[in-house]
Amino acid sequence: MKKKIATLIAVILCMACMPLTALATEADEMVPVVAQVPADWEAPHLWAWADDGTNAFAAWPGEEMESLGDGWYYTYVPTFVQNVIVNANNGTDAATQTDGVVVEAGKPVWITVAADKTATVSYEAQTGEIPAYVEKFVVHAYVPLEWKTVNMWAWSAPDGTNAFTAWPGEAMVEGEDGWFTGKVPTWVNSLIINGNEGTVQTADVSIEAKELWITVYEDLTYELAYEDPEKAVENVTVYAKVPADWADPCCWAWSAPDGTNAFTSWPGEALTLDGDWYVIEVPGWINSVIINGNAGSVQTSDLSVEAGKDVWVVVNSPEDATVAYEEPAATEVAPETEESKTEESKTEEPSQTVDEPASQPATDTATEEPSGNNTGLIVGIVIAVVVVAGGAFFIVKNKKK
Repeated sequence: MKKKIATLIAVILCMACMPLTALATEADEMVPVVAQVPADWEAPHLWAWADDGTNAFAAWPGEEMESLGDGWYYTYVPTFVQNVIVNANNGTDAATQTDGVVVEAGKPVWITVAADKTATVSYEAQTGEIPAYVEKFVVHAYVPLEWKTVNMWAWSAPDGTNAFTAWPGEAMVEGEDGWFTGKVPTWVNSLIINGNEGTVQTADVSIEAKELWITVYEDLTYELAYEDPEKAVENVTVYAKVPADWADPCCWAWSAPDGTNAFTSWPGEALTLDGDWYVIEVPGWINSVIINGNAGSVQTSDLSVEAGKDVWVVVNSPEDATVAYEEPAATEVAPETEESKTEESKTEEPSQTVDEPASQPATDTATEEPSGNNTGLIVGIVIAVVVVAGGAFFIVKNKKK
């Protein structure tokens, strides 16, 4: 009987986990977004995010869209996406981008962009068949200046399956920073960077299936990295003081003007109180921050900071924040705002016995002891098993951990 009951418990627990597994699988799925843009929009991209601020892509202007012909372009987004912006010309011109367009999460969508940037959304197919989703990663290449064209040839070794149909392979696109970029499928493990229609090239390069940077020198030797060489710097610390009514302050940080975010979703990462300052470590390449509080409902404006330097930010109000690269004098403390003071606190003498700060950082609940409610849940499961077992009775002894 004990073995039967144990088996029933295992089955029930497995069934309880099934919805979680389904959600995890769904989160990994991708759906197409198809857009038709005005004829003068070049190199359309898609920026996409969820209502909670989670971005689908690492940096503005987002994912480059591939042509389907007749002015239609497509790309794939995660199923959590609920908002998109269709933009062009590398996202540098507000005249060639839509406002935020609301879409239904998890559904293929067709968006028609008019000349005045207005967008019409449809969930009925407006084009022919859309190519199946293929997971890819980005390859960045910096090449000699005398190369007039830059291409990438990629394949899987040792079976020799090619990613592209013919030499010299995929044309790479030059960015404003001088780096050329292209994408290859994740099953690729070898590539060649070549130039001038394939007449000059590197040797075969063995690679891992993740974003990479390859610098090609004039003698055709190369240097390979899996971190942006221009951003491969040590982390820096952001120190902040905020008004007393800003609960759970967070830091949002990014690199301008390329738009690479340090964190995946607004309001960013929580700061931790350390003495008189809230602190957080951020990548050393960031040059812009926003300090915010109350789940991102109050915030500073965009604050420009020097990359690679620790920074101290004193926030007196959303419109008043100062930036320094040395710790300010102790007197420069963000005051309690008038809005945060109750009528009672304005009239009463301040307490002489309270030394705690007005707000505390969020508690890490992962280290807390399990709630007593878990016992009730376990008892409920046991009772259910008893019923299923056909009325078998047994005693469960609580054990102290």
